[in-house]
Amino acid sequence: MNDDEYWAEVASLAAFSSGVRVSTLKSTRDFFANVRPNEATPTIDWDRHLLAASLVTLHAPETVQSGALRIVQGCIQDVDASAQQKEAAEYLLRRLGNGRAAELAHKKGLTPADDGVVASPLSLDLIRRTLELSVDGGDHRVPVNYFQRQFWSSAEESRWTSVSAPTSAGKSHIVRLWLATQIASHASYRAVYLVPTRALIEEVSRELETALGDRATVTTMPWDTRVDEKPHEMFVLTQERLHILLRKRPEMTFDTIFVDEAQKLNDGSRGVLLQRTLDEAARRGEPKIIFASPLTSNPELLIEGAPGTSKALISETVTVNQTLIHVNQRPKKTKLWDMVALVSGERISIGEFDLPARPVPESKRLSLVAVALGSTHAGNVVYANGPGDAEKTAGQICDALASSKWEASEATLDLVELIEKTIHPQYLLATYLRQGVAFHYGNMPLLVREAVERLFRNGDIRYLVCTSTLLEGVNLPCQNLFVRAPRKGNKVLMSAADFWNLAGRAGRWGVEFQGNIVCIDTAAESTWLEVPIRRTRQPMARATDAISRDFAALRQYIADGTPVDMARAEPILQALFGILTSARRQGRELEDLPWLQATGDEASELSGLVDAQLATLTVSEETLQLHAGISPVSIQRLHDHFQSVAGREEFELAAPESRDSVDSYVRAIDICFRFLGADFTDIEGRHFSLALLFVEWMKGRPLAVLIASRLRYLRRAKKPFTLAVEIRNVLKDVEQYARFEGPLFLACYSDVLNEALPPDTEHDETRDIAMMMELGVSRVTEVSMMSLGLSRTSVVALSEHIVSDDLTPEGSLEWIASRDIRALDLPALVVAEIVEAARRRASVEQPAPYTDRLGE
Repeated sequence: MNDDEYWAEVASLAAFSSGVRVSTLKSTRDFFANVRPNEATPTIDWDRHLLAASLVTLHAPETVQSGALRIVQGCIQDVDASAQQKEAAEYLLRRLGNGRAAELAHKKGLTPADDGVVASPLSLDLIRRTLELSVDGGDHRVPVNYFQRQFWSSAEESRWTSVSAPTSAGKSHIVRLWLATQIASHASYRAVYLVPTRALIEEVSRELETALGDRATVTTMPWDTRVDEKPHEMFVLTQERLHILLRKRPEMTFDTIFVDEAQKLNDGSRGVLLQRTLDEAARRGEPKIIFASPLTSNPELLIEGAPGTSKALISETVTVNQTLIHVNQRPKKTKLWDMVALVSGERISIGEFDLPARPVPESKRLSLVAVALGSTHAGNVVYANGPGDAEKTAGQICDALASSKWEASEATLDLVELIEKTIHPQYLLATYLRQGVAFHYGNMPLLVREAVERLFRNGDIRYLVCTSTLLEGVNLPCQNLFVRAPRKGNKVLMSAADFWNLAGRAGRWGVEFQGNIVCIDTAAESTWLEVPIRRTRQPMARATDAISRDFAALRQYIADGTPVDMARAEPILQALFGILTSARRQGRELEDLPWLQATGDEASELSGLVDAQLATLTVSEETLQLHAGISPVSIQRLHDHFQSVAGREEFELAAPESRDSVDSYVRAIDICFRFLGADFTDIEGRHFSLALLFVEWMKGRPLAVLIASRLRYLRRAKKPFTLAVEIRNVLKDVEQYARFEGPLFLACYSDVLNEALPPDTEHDETRDIAMMMELGVSRVTEVSMMSLGLSRTSVVALSEHIVSDDLTPEGSLEWIASRDIRALDLPALVVAEIVEAARRRASVEQPAPYTDRLGE
């Protein structure tokens, strides 16, 4: 009998399968107390079921481990289980490497607190397992779970590693610990932690600062003046920021590159840029590269052709149970709904429940189910398909809860103050927060979004309505996740891979024993791309796979001279052409590229097409490399256009504070649209509206001012608008255009202009357009304050009080420490962030008396 046959035999044992079924039934009914059972819950023979669970080891497949965990945790939570049975269950938890769940049982008073030795005859076995499941943290051994131990060994032994593990496996913690030990054991060490979004930069960087202390400089911006100052450096960057860093520092090498949410290599143009920056960084020196992705079935894809030793690791470790639940309307009884739990595809009837109102219109089905099932619990996340839907669903939940009593905490009221002062007094979030309900989407200001997340974790928010930002790796675990007809980006139905990535947020290891994934209207299959039945791993792909999949379109795009209309319709074509031209300029054969999924004939044909286009280029290599996301042929066309005019003056981008700045940006936006394929649209007034936004943004204007400016423009133009919609539009324009599209194309515009028509260096100022637009500030002082870890909201508020334009990070820290920040007229959350960021940085870089002044 092989391993697979053995574990199939264990799973089929009546004592095991019935134990899993009845444990799920009882725990789910106990949790959802307002669900009425259709029949009595059977008596549970814990001795029999625990004996079956004891057959399960660390090497069991995920489904079997999950079943054993359900039995063990079910016993611990059952008030009718004996003390001896609970001791046995705790022993099994620890033997499976789940010490955090055992400690949770102690905290909740479910098992007696002692020295951890729960069964004397088995003490040696537990000691052995504890030693096996621990790693060298430097000055002490650190207990870990089985996945974390496997990760540690792979990272130590292999040059390239690709791991796939459930969201709750403890990946972030073990990565931070491993990086800390590497820094401690090397005289010099430089690593980069790649994250998919700006939203994750601050979260990850703060966690690393806490883990590393004064042992390394943690840097989040390629413009930080502290780069290269110390022998130990940790960069936390998106692929866009890593690309800029590589161009600014052509000799920089890394010891380790960690790629979080590595499935984002399939994220269109951004996925291509991620592949390109990894290729460039890997060619410099011999860095370790570690990829981490959730629940993918083929992590080996990312290490194909890797130099040196490599290893792909698929973790089967289960740390917290996730209960998949289907709820559907009873025929002819619109307010009566049925609940069914699914375990390994088996349906288990939980009972029935009532909605608080009729679910009409259809949009209320999601909100009313969430209220019916989650109103007695904190930690409810409701998934919405877009910002507009999130705001509407949050409003419906508030209305359904109107009769319930809820007192907003002081921390909640501080956030309400921040919103009213920095966004708009009538922004719906401020209203909903007072009832313990919030919404959350990627375009919201960082300080507001982080405050919402903090309130949710602390229980000050009972319902949080989120969009697909949850798919971007945002660390926001919950007790209950409610989902109906999920889409990604409010467009196409959500794939199984994205659904299970989203579902991974249900259940917090060490905080709860289980999380619930409540799927609504699963009987109406048209609302789901694929009705979830059981958790499955999904294959991963790369954006560069489109070279083979869309070969005909790419071939036509290159052969036709990379027309901008095609680039706007299919942005990935520009990115694919860019990565191919980069490879050919470096003298690399396309068929040798490990990520190129193309036949030999296709690679040969592409080489010929690319080489033919490269032969026509006169733009410098430096400019082409710097602007990797734009077709080199389009860049050449813009270069030729500039050289065909008499002078550069009419094309120069004015400083944001210049009176003619808006006009200069209107002109530049139009040229980027025509020559580079920028997706700025050409509808009437749009280019002016964006130019005004860009200039005000770079001036460091508060978001409230940008919104007020947009509303004035619409009123003067006598265009109808809805306040909530227009606030969302401004937030979207800031994130999508001012901070992404704008830097991408306008920085290229500026660099090509400077190459085609060099400036008079004695009189012309050099401005970093990409930096000003992404950060939304233009002074060195403001950039320095951001390098301290401050959000733009706080920097802009504080900037009103600072005259000096060129303070360094150290000078900014000194300025903050020398003032009574609390005496300034700033929102409470802004003051708190400034004081905390300065204290955190000062504790690393300054003596104790200096840090003490921050608390005065």
